[in-house]
Amino acid sequence: MSTGAITAFVAAFARAMGVVFAAPVTGDPTTPARVRVVLALAIAAAVAPMWPALELGDAPLVIVLELATGLATGAVARVALAGVDAAGQIIGVALGLGFAAEYDPRAGESASVVRRILGTLAALAFVGAGGVESIVASVAAGPARALDAAAWGSAAITRACDVLARGIALAGPVVIAAAVVNAGLALANRAAPALNVFSVSFAVVMIACGLVLLATAPATVAGLWSAGRDAAEALRGVTP
Repeated sequence: MSTGAITAFVAAFARAMGVVFAAPVTGDPTTPARVRVVLALAIAAAVAPMWPALELGDAPLVIVLELATGLATGAVARVALAGVDAAGQIIGVALGLGFAAEYDPRAGESASVVRRILGTLAALAFVGAGGVESIVASVAAGPARALDAAAWGSAAITRACDVLARGIALAGPVVIAAAVVNAGLALANRAAPALNVFSVSFAVVMIACGLVLLATAPATVAGLWSAGRDAAEALRGVTP
């Protein structure tokens, strides 16, 4: 094997390492580091023959650029799923489930039960939308250019601005239902203080919001699928 082919393999491996360690699912803390390294090696071995040979003197700069590009690619894809995590956290607060929060190893912080459920479903949507194949495609796209950094920066800003919008869109019906129910309970308690409606307010809110979740399930599933698809497209370099 020539020196140029070896340096091309190392550059492809650097890109694959960046993507695998930053992308959703493969980059989660719950994925063992050895699995990530083996996956990056497999991708590099499959893709490197399609890359042009590199001069040994250019290798250090190219390897750093490829690693940075891989990390940026995976980070942009991860941001595309952040809106689902935001929606889960908002829903958990609206339902009064803050007391049920626990450490989430996938997120690396405390998260509500609803957030963990939605995050898991979004990860499944990412895999179902071809996320793993997109990781390979992002490396197979070929060597990166320094000018590509500006495009990735713009894509990251655009998708970051969509995080809150997506979170509110998914959590909006539940938040509105919780607010209406709590307002109704407050009025009922004001009209008849002897009823002590707040003793059953948690159960009433949970039932009402559960019915809203059932009614809006198709839209929620569509939103989760859209987030997974956007993350997969981000890995392939498709800008929103």
